[in-house]
Amino acid sequence: MSNEKIQPAAYMFTLTSFWQDPDRVAIPLVLGNSALALGHDVVIWLTLEGVNLAKAGAADTIIPKGFPPVKELLTAFIEGGGRIGVCPPCGKVHGVTDGIMIGKAEWMGAAAMVEAAQGRTTFSF
Repeated sequence: MSNEKIQPAAYMFTLTSFWQDPDRVAIPLVLGNSALALGHDVVIWLTLEGVNLAKAGAADTIIPKGFPPVKELLTAFIEGGGRIGVCPPCGKVHGVTDGIMIGKAEWMGAAAMVEAAQGRTTFSF
């Protein structure tokens, strides 16, 4: 094993699903938390049904089969300094509003998402 320090990197994980696949919701949070623990910069961008993760309390009921509860993963992600971007048109379709959006989540439309993705390694779930 090398004693070299890992250089910080930047990642973006896109989440497109929510209620129908709890493991798919957990995976970007697990990967994001691991990257944050290594000192990397991480954004999770929520689109399509994935925007439901931005609703206060919605993560409380999502229990994956192979991972810790989504509520715990999301709390760790936010406390670890991860950013959460929410697609505005998808948020509107799925009833996400400023009044019910979780803390640390931010509206991130197409232009902002493309800008945030610059120089990042990206993954979609």
